[in-house]
Amino acid sequence: MTSQQQNAPRSPARVNRSRVNPMASVALITGAALVGVGVLAVQANGSAPNKSATTTIDKQQPSQQPPPSTNQSGQTVAPPPDPLALPDNSGKGKRVVYSLGKSLVWLVGADNKVQVTAHSVAGTVTPQPGTYTVSKWRSTNKGADGAAVQYQVLWGPPSADTRFAFDAIASLPGDQMPPKPAAGTSTGGVRLTQNDAAAVWQFATTAKGTQVVVVP
Repeated sequence: MTSQQQNAPRSPARVNRSRVNPMASVALITGAALVGVGVLAVQANGSAPNKSATTTIDKQQPSQQPPPSTNQSGQTVAPPPDPLALPDNSGKGKRVVYSLGKSLVWLVGADNKVQVTAHSVAGTVTPQPGTYTVSKWRSTNKGADGAAVQYQVLWGPPSADTRFAFDAIASLPGDQMPPKPAAGTSTGGVRLTQNDAAAVWQFATTAKGTQVVVVP
């Protein structure tokens, strides 16, 4: 390209096309800036945790609870009793409570608060309701039905203080409930999972004489 070509004036058409209205430029720049701010605001809102919504939900939870049940006369109906609740008249102080009807075992501390609630499988020999004491314990043994058991905590009346026991089938996984004793067998073993039987063991074998309260 020659120097004359480099210094040649632009054609009117090219000049007209390259001119931009200064006010239009300001408007375009301002609009682009506003759009950019809007996009950033949307992105920030989408990525930030909605703490205010959580707080509102938390405050509204009490009002969202269902109203108390009422009967046809409009009277308030008391909720059904908790099936796992510790029975009334089940003694005081540190004790193991065993319910014949519910097949449940509670470990109750000296403060009369329940520490553990466990399901159980009754033996074929049933104790009479009353208060007994732990007499012995064995880490492993064979039940009267021939089953290999562990965490065995023995108790019973003074005349037969090892007639009954809390224990677990040794061959089962820690959280598996034991089966019912085989028909025709005679055992006073109250069977629990290994985990629950271990809890009873730790609770009741610190010293002889821990109370076992049997309720209907």
